[in-house]
Amino acid sequence: MLDEELRKGAKPLYAPLAAPLANRMSGNMVSIMGLAVGILCLALVALGFNFLALVLWLANRLLDGLDGEVARLRSEASEFGSFLDIAADFFIYGGLLVALAIQHEDARLALVVLFLAYYLNGTIFLALSSVLERLKAERKTERGLHFRRSLTEGFETIMFGVLALALPAYVSPIVWVFAAMVFVSSAQRLLDARRMLVGF
Repeated sequence: MLDEELRKGAKPLYAPLAAPLANRMSGNMVSIMGLAVGILCLALVALGFNFLALVLWLANRLLDGLDGEVARLRSEASEFGSFLDIAADFFIYGGLLVALAIQHEDARLALVVLFLAYYLNGTIFLALSSVLERLKAERKTERGLHFRRSLTEGFETIMFGVLALALPAYVSPIVWVFAAMVFVSSAQRLLDARRMLVGF
């Protein structure tokens, strides 16, 4: 919901970090480094080391924001880079639910429902992006895929991870609330797709 505003506001903050990285590695390498950090985060979540996992969760999300900026600074933005970025995101988002399910037996039903919401929302998002690309629709952002606004985007997903790790005693209600939000996002994107595609 707030991704575009936050991305624009964060650009001046990214610059001091992105420039040194761009001198040493490609945007794809930053994505892979972020994925490695994320996998370590998931392992720590599964083992119950929430504080360290929270630090790595934030580091993973920071690297996820830096990879595209590094690629643009190096004039190396590519379709494969966009593909790698979204694949890594989906792995980490889904992996967090699995890791939380290992740690919190009592929250497993809620986490399965959230996994369903992720599956539905991700399918709608990727299918709509693919159709819009085939129809050569104008992209609304500089990102590699057609991103449409919805209630839950990257920022809200980051905050879900922060809350789930920082407040382990409340994981189940946090997950139920976030699952409802993701289902709302799915409905928003379905309505968006109908509005945009009926005319074609």
